[in-house]
Amino acid sequence: MRICKLIFFLSISMSLLQAQEFGRLETPGKEVAQEEQEESTLPVEVMKLQPLDQVVDPNKYILGPGDEIGISIQIDKVKTFPLVVTPTGDLFIPSVGVCQVAGLSLSAAIDKVKTFIRTNAFPQAKTHMVLLNPRIFNLQVTGAVQKPGFIKVSSVSRLAEVIELAEGFNPLAKEFAIEVKHPDGSIDQIDFIDFLLSGNLENNPTFMEGDQVMVPFGDVAEAGIMLNGPVEDPGVDIITANETLSDYIKRRVIFLPGAEVDNVIITRGKGNSQEVVIIESAKIKSTILKPGDRLDFGWERGISVTGFVQEAGSFTYYPGYSAMDYIALAGGNTIEGNPGDAQVIHLDGNEESAKDARLRRGDVIYVPRTFSNFLFGNSGLLTVVISLTSVLLAFIAATQ
Repeated sequence: MRICKLIFFLSISMSLLQAQEFGRLETPGKEVAQEEQEESTLPVEVMKLQPLDQVVDPNKYILGPGDEIGISIQIDKVKTFPLVVTPTGDLFIPSVGVCQVAGLSLSAAIDKVKTFIRTNAFPQAKTHMVLLNPRIFNLQVTGAVQKPGFIKVSSVSRLAEVIELAEGFNPLAKEFAIEVKHPDGSIDQIDFIDFLLSGNLENNPTFMEGDQVMVPFGDVAEAGIMLNGPVEDPGVDIITANETLSDYIKRRVIFLPGAEVDNVIITRGKGNSQEVVIIESAKIKSTILKPGDRLDFGWERGISVTGFVQEAGSFTYYPGYSAMDYIALAGGNTIEGNPGDAQVIHLDGNEESAKDARLRRGDVIYVPRTFSNFLFGNSGLLTVVISLTSVLLAFIAATQ
């Protein structure tokens, strides 16, 4: 019995010794690692930086509430603090105090914070301060965008990102005359089309709190055109003054698979003065668009139907189909249209009556206005003659 008690006592003693030894080996290492993490590193989530397209300029970046700041103070050991500028514009620096930084440039704030730490707490300290993450704020976007309202952005967000967050431009947007109003009342005019064509970042600016973005609507009568064919988002669009067909395609047109890109059909003018022009690829850069133009992009060497039809557009080429078949595919003629006088315009520029034409890939079928509609339609020739005659008779009666 005594032997059993002795063995039990020895077992307990050995277990206690092992536990103490384990504690002496493991605990200090954990404490050191924990201390180093607390004083020498920042939390992982703070270090997740926002994507930037260029380095932030400390002389131009203005600090404000929500900016995430990192401060390192070196005395006998290094202390590192992740801080956020408070809603009142202050930095609360542990063991030092509160320093006002809102409204200062980043470089000016760095100098002020260094002086503040040396003056109020650690005269011999070596101090470093960096911007970890720009703040997030609400930017108001109004006018010709798909989703106007307030959008959450940062001070490094650019106009292109803002427009994307607003779900894109309205088709009638004047993308070349965007206004950015600043809190001091000044207004910048932004030509976003220039950025799309040249990459000029001055026309793809960043923003600060209090800025407002207004995208104006264009006047369809003064600057509207119609885009049709195998492209994304066909419909009415606004062009700039003297905009070339080439520039318009670069900044606006996204072709669908199977689109014909070698030739563009432009229907230009009104009423009986309409003309159909086939723009070959060599002339795309020199062709100036005009308000009221209708642009038709066809399928690979298909047949296009334009003029006074229900649904003008481009159609797949079917061997053996006649011009009347394609007019039917376009929904038939409108009440003003005269399919009997329809013309076929070939790629070489030659024209012939649609009744006798043998269609080839790339042909354009144009349905003109009826002569009777020209005479008797709204503001027709006969109406004008009658009006002038009435005025003349009234003048003769008044002078007799």
